[in-house]
Amino acid sequence: MQKSLYQTENLLQKQSKEKGLAKKNHRLFGNIKIFRIVIYSIVPICIFSFVFLDKSRLNKDFFRTMALLRNTRSEAICNDQLMIVRFHEKKITVEDKAHTVVRSLSVPTLNHVNYDTTLGKDMIVFDGHGTSAYNIQVHGGVLALKSWLGFKRNIHVNCTGLAREGIYPAE
Repeated sequence: MQKSLYQTENLLQKQSKEKGLAKKNHRLFGNIKIFRIVIYSIVPICIFSFVFLDKSRLNKDFFRTMALLRNTRSEAICNDQLMIVRFHEKKITVEDKAHTVVRSLSVPTLNHVNYDTTLGKDMIVFDGHGTSAYNIQVHGGVLALKSWLGFKRNIHVNCTGLAREGIYPAE
């Protein structure tokens, strides 16, 4: 009888130790589950945030460039003066006839400029009647903006100096 009591006591101790280990293991696996849930939640959020920020950066540069081109055209037509828009790497500058810089704009998404004039490459020359007097190409030219992830937007400036989204003529 004493032996069986001793055995039951040992058995109870072993069971309590196993229950303690099971609780510790449960807590350990519970922490791992929470950690995985947090990681699996944060990763897609970061990916979608990066895509959204990249797209919004491209759109911001697109609308700022459009506004600059349209304002320059309006100034040139209203004041009947010569305005030159130069593109140098990722920077756009607006100059008057005396080649003094009136405005400048940094456009990190500017990828390619396909606009040539009789005064030089990679520039747009506005006068009181548009851009046709200085264009080499009949229909004007295209500016291409491209984001880090490859999203693209194009601006076409036609012979009247009007800037619009897209490519003209269809390339």
